[in-house]
Amino acid sequence: MKIKICGIRNKMDLETCEKAGADLIGFINIERSKRRVETDQIKELTSTMMDKNKAVLVIEPANMVDANERIKKSGLNNIQLHSLSPDEIGEIKNNNSRLTVTRAIGISEMIDPAKKQEIEDFADVCDYLLFDYEIHGKTGGTGKQIPTDTAIEAALIAKSHNENIELFLAGGMNIERIKNEGNPWRRYSHSLMLTRV
Repeated sequence: MKIKICGIRNKMDLETCEKAGADLIGFINIERSKRRVETDQIKELTSTMMDKNKAVLVIEPANMVDANERIKKSGLNNIQLHSLSPDEIGEIKNNNSRLTVTRAIGISEMIDPAKKQEIEDFADVCDYLLFDYEIHGKTGGTGKQIPTDTAIEAALIAKSHNENIELFLAGGMNIERIKNEGNPWRRYSHSLMLTRV
């Protein structure tokens, strides 16, 4: 199991995450986020990292042009998207083979046929999927947990469609959930990562 810590805004927190051994560190460049960091500040922060490959640019671009501009300004190759369609993501990846793309998918209490199709469609074009609790069509910063059975169902859908897809679980992650509900996840621990935001 790997750990991603998201929402870093200053050098002290970044150094703490690196020293603690975080596998990935996210920098949020989304207007609606309270933890938003401008791309020039992200570039400055990541320039001091011991391993810049651990840095992830978290964005919710309006379109592909917007996405490409933010990616270029940040200088990062790991991106986490909270928008764009599978076709748009495929085109972005075709134009930049160095990119590693994570797509956030909002899930609440259950997975209906439309959500199943969404998971499968993004599993086709992304390197990672991040399952996060969804409220009113938005993910990120809710602090709510996806029910374990629902998260496992989402993981099964993704892995059965693309066995190479890597998975993140986000939303209200804490040590209690890992301790109390760790057993159901052991089967997926080779491909599951947790994100603390």
